[in-house]
Amino acid sequence: MGVERPRGLRFDRIHLGLPDETPWFVRVVLRSRAFLIVTVGASALLGIIAASNPDWLLRIDEPVSEWVRGMGGDLSLAKLITQLGSPNLAVAAGVVAVAVLWRRCAASALTLGALIAAALTTDVVLKVLVDRPRPPDPAVSAQLGSFPSGHTIHAVVIFGVVPLLLWVLTNRVLLLRLGFALFAVVVVSVAVSRVMLGVHWPSDVIASFLIGASLLLAAEQLLTSAWATNLCSTIDRHPT
Repeated sequence: MGVERPRGLRFDRIHLGLPDETPWFVRVVLRSRAFLIVTVGASALLGIIAASNPDWLLRIDEPVSEWVRGMGGDLSLAKLITQLGSPNLAVAAGVVAVAVLWRRCAASALTLGALIAAALTTDVVLKVLVDRPRPPDPAVSAQLGSFPSGHTIHAVVIFGVVPLLLWVLTNRVLLLRLGFALFAVVVVSVAVSRVMLGVHWPSDVIASFLIGASLLLAAEQLLTSAWATNLCSTIDRHPT
């Protein structure tokens, strides 16, 4: 159920949620705890399989990876696209977004900072725990194991907050929808680039999308909690 906003006022308490004009399926996904449980469970299952029986995944991964890598040709574009999910960009984007949001809503800023930190930490911890071998002959250097794809997780986290950030800064539904479109294009492109460059298997990037989505959904739950509401209860409205 949407939060009623008085006409003429442009509220920026993003922890109150998305505007009523947002497509229903987006609101359902962001608000559903059941969907959060599904994303966590699915990513955990893939991680367990990758750690205990990676050969089972290779039955699908190897032909799909061979097909994707065969599309590569000149990998210059893939190397450029993949940087959209780099850890350095994640840290930089987090610092900028926290600085922008801090005076408007400290809860949002703190949650966003925790989200970026969780993405970086989850990537490293799971790589060490799962320790899945990477595909042969990668086109770029990579450290630690193949599972998960940190670049995919970071892309989901970075560009997943773009729609909400556009909303809190502008209150324009068109920009909100463009933000969702940008999110979809960038995440898919980064995921494909990681497979095309030969540093991850397809199941790695699929699981990484689910991991990133889980972190985003958990952040959304935190932003709608009583803690966020109390911390940002003094916010008035956007400056005119």
